[in-house]
Amino acid sequence: MSRVFLADDVALKRAVVIKVLHPELAAGVNAERFNREVLLSARLQHPHIVPVLTAGEINGLPYYVMPFVKGETLRVRIAQGLMPIGDIVGIIGDVAKALGFAHEEGVVHRDIKPDNILLSGGAATVADFGIAKALSSSRQDIHADGGLTTLGMSLGTPEYMAPEQVAGDPDVDHRADIYSLGCVAYEMLTGKSPFSGKSPQQMLAAQVMEKPIPIEQRRPGVPPALAAVVMKCLEKEPSMRPQTATEILNPLDSTDVFAVVQPKPASRRGLLIATAAAFVAALVAVPVYRSIRPSNTSTNGALILAVAPFEVLDPQLALWKEGIVDVLGRNLDGAGPIRALSPSVTIKRWEGHAERDAAVAFGKRVGAQIVMYGQLQPAGQGLVSAKLWVVDAERDTPPIEIEVRDSVTRMDRVTDSLSIRSLAAIGRLRTIGAAKLASLGSSSLPAIRAFLQGAQLFRRSQWDSAATALKEATVIDSTFGIAYAMLGEAYGWTGEGGSDLQWKAFTKAGQLIRPGLSPHDSLTLASVRHYAISHERGVNRALEMRNAYAAAAAVTERYPDDAAAWYLYGDMRYHNDRELTEREALANFDNAIKADSDFVPAYIHAIELAYRNGADAGRRYATSYLARSAGGPQRASIQLAMSLADGRLRGDALKATLDTINPIVGMSALSSLRRLPDSAEVSIDLLRAAARRMPPNRTAMMRRALADALAARGHITEAWRLSIENPTYTAAEIVALGLVPADSAVRAMLPWLKREDDASIAVTAALGIARDTVMLDKLVIGAEARAKADTTAQRRAVLGYFAASSRAYAALARGDSAKATALFDLLSDTLYVLPVDQFIRARLVARHDPKRALALLERSTSTGDLMYAARQLERGRIAEKLGEREQAVDAYAYVAAVWRNAEPEPLKDAVKEARSALGRLDADGRMRATMSGQH
Repeated sequence: MSRVFLADDVALKRAVVIKVLHPELAAGVNAERFNREVLLSARLQHPHIVPVLTAGEINGLPYYVMPFVKGETLRVRIAQGLMPIGDIVGIIGDVAKALGFAHEEGVVHRDIKPDNILLSGGAATVADFGIAKALSSSRQDIHADGGLTTLGMSLGTPEYMAPEQVAGDPDVDHRADIYSLGCVAYEMLTGKSPFSGKSPQQMLAAQVMEKPIPIEQRRPGVPPALAAVVMKCLEKEPSMRPQTATEILNPLDSTDVFAVVQPKPASRRGLLIATAAAFVAALVAVPVYRSIRPSNTSTNGALILAVAPFEVLDPQLALWKEGIVDVLGRNLDGAGPIRALSPSVTIKRWEGHAERDAAVAFGKRVGAQIVMYGQLQPAGQGLVSAKLWVVDAERDTPPIEIEVRDSVTRMDRVTDSLSIRSLAAIGRLRTIGAAKLASLGSSSLPAIRAFLQGAQLFRRSQWDSAATALKEATVIDSTFGIAYAMLGEAYGWTGEGGSDLQWKAFTKAGQLIRPGLSPHDSLTLASVRHYAISHERGVNRALEMRNAYAAAAAVTERYPDDAAAWYLYGDMRYHNDRELTEREALANFDNAIKADSDFVPAYIHAIELAYRNGADAGRRYATSYLARSAGGPQRASIQLAMSLADGRLRGDALKATLDTINPIVGMSALSSLRRLPDSAEVSIDLLRAAARRMPPNRTAMMRRALADALAARGHITEAWRLSIENPTYTAAEIVALGLVPADSAVRAMLPWLKREDDASIAVTAALGIARDTVMLDKLVIGAEARAKADTTAQRRAVLGYFAASSRAYAALARGDSAKATALFDLLSDTLYVLPVDQFIRARLVARHDPKRALALLERSTSTGDLMYAARQLERGRIAEKLGEREQAVDAYAYVAAVWRNAEPEPLKDAVKEARSALGRLDADGRMRATMSGQH
């Protein structure tokens, strides 16, 4: 609060203390009023009160003078170790006498703490009487404006402030001093303040909401009568405390306060029980998201809070218009039943100005019971005034107003103060029980600024700029967990997706899960932690991915309107979950878009999924994306994809575009179109054009991609030639469907076994179709031997899959379909997704369990290859048999469209079969039209 100087009083030849207010604190003080208030307390003449001798002001800095007391502060004495009960009782009595006298004179201290209690000559005296009141009054004189309920300034020290002081109650009276004395007495008895170990922000929240640990638990043997007096002083409600200092003094005169209870020695059995209990507690502390299940309503029992963007009346504070939403939302989220809506929801849906009617309407739009809104404006001399109103959107009550003034350079203190006081205000409006504030995860204001800037850029899909800002936040504060998590996501859109940079960011984020974070951020960090671990060698990848999904799903269940949470969950599953259906995948991204239609990342994979249902379905998503995208290669690729899919580019215009397009943009557009069942087959044109413009070192790769695209459309002759000339897994798909002779195919593919790429595993399926059991048995033996000798866990896993797959094909070649089915079921299709293996597995399962086979065929794959179309044909056949008409029509329609120009005869026959089935199931095309509209 002040700078303290030891000085000589020249006139009276004595030592005095001069306390000069810090400039930041003095800036908003009316010096004349401050001086008048201080001198009013100077009339206090009591043996246990250090009097104020005089007060004044120089160069705008108020000061006051007190006698110098030789001795030490109670703070120093407490630091020396536990104090004897007799000394503690004496100090409590001296301070209570000082308080009793001052309170009778109408003076409340408001800042009782060990630092203001001086020990000298065996007695305690209290310093700084009336100073806190003087500061408060001299500020209130300037800023009080009546009207709405006002929470005034709460000057004091967090460890010793009464709940009503924390709340900024303008009617704080002498009972706040009694609470503070209780905090001091508790610390003398136990060596710790009632809520030690917390940050100042958390400590203030605890003063309002938490009950202190009983004294006897921290110091066994304290006289019960003494402990009872102290705990009564610590009651949250002023009416429940001793009403005067005399009520404290009376029991202190009793011999009961010295009746020490001797603690019983702990038995060995007791120690074992305590140890076991601690172990059980540790087990219970294992992340609970693993067992989270959706409830009937995601907000059941929750108090939904919406923090609106602040009105900012100074361009220099523009960052905090949305920044306040991020910080307050995270700080208050999870405090008791409070659940804060995501910034993407509140920022987008807020309308109007900072006034009650707009806030109530806003609360109804977003489904929030409590709404907070406010203003930021300069207050002169480098200060900022932050006004916040808390309103119950469901009840006809006036808003509670909170005002905080501080230096513009200390917006961290401003947001902390707003968080604490708004929690108390919410507690006045609704029952929130024992609520603890959360933390953003950083105490560095520069790091917080960089994070807020990055978060705002991320929401606007400005990926490069977002990554730069978030990187800066992590450089400034290397313990800023949520900044690392968002940085990893940003890297995913800057060309660093899947790179070491992204995984390092996710790994670091996962290492920074700690107490005090909001439930949202804790679950997010847990999710990316497991996601990062799943990409490390030698781990149970399937288990880690399941944990990642569970944690991400828990975020969406708790915060169903959080677009970023839905996107993270959807993106993880889209790329990794082999049990996910395409409809489920699209639904996850739809949920993100529904939560915030301006959250651009959610559209990217949704466009890819929607194009599978035709150009119209894809165009709807692409149009929405283009209306919101800020630009860049991603926008250019989706714009190209939409033009190609809609048929706007044909003939010379198409050739001119493809001959000049950036190959990277072209390949990105291909990812949107790979499932599109179009008659023009634009994906093939796109690949041919890109292949012509690729550098020589990438020619083989482009030819393999072209072989894959040709096979997917049924152009088997050219696809087979390209896949043999440029060995690729596409050959296995062609052989597995019987589209080329198996014996000649095996002869061409056998040399591939010596390769170290995906072509080597294509041989297994070909050998199975050719029924070459001798070679398959050799492959099993060789792969198992190499797996045992290999020291690399990842390589062993690949060889293990190769051996298991060869064993399954050997059983199939011998005609043992039951054994083959069991072996294919054992393949780890969550780790390696080989489309041919999945297809054959589904066909085998269909013989005895068609429903399960249909579920296998419903699973999503990230490709639009030949086997994808073959799966659709099989899916249509099984769905029709089971009476699943809609699924059958969807599958047959895809086959009829994608293989429209196919050869050889087996594929032409498949098209005829599909068209015939559509004639039976959807002759008028209404079902197809309805399904297309739904997508």
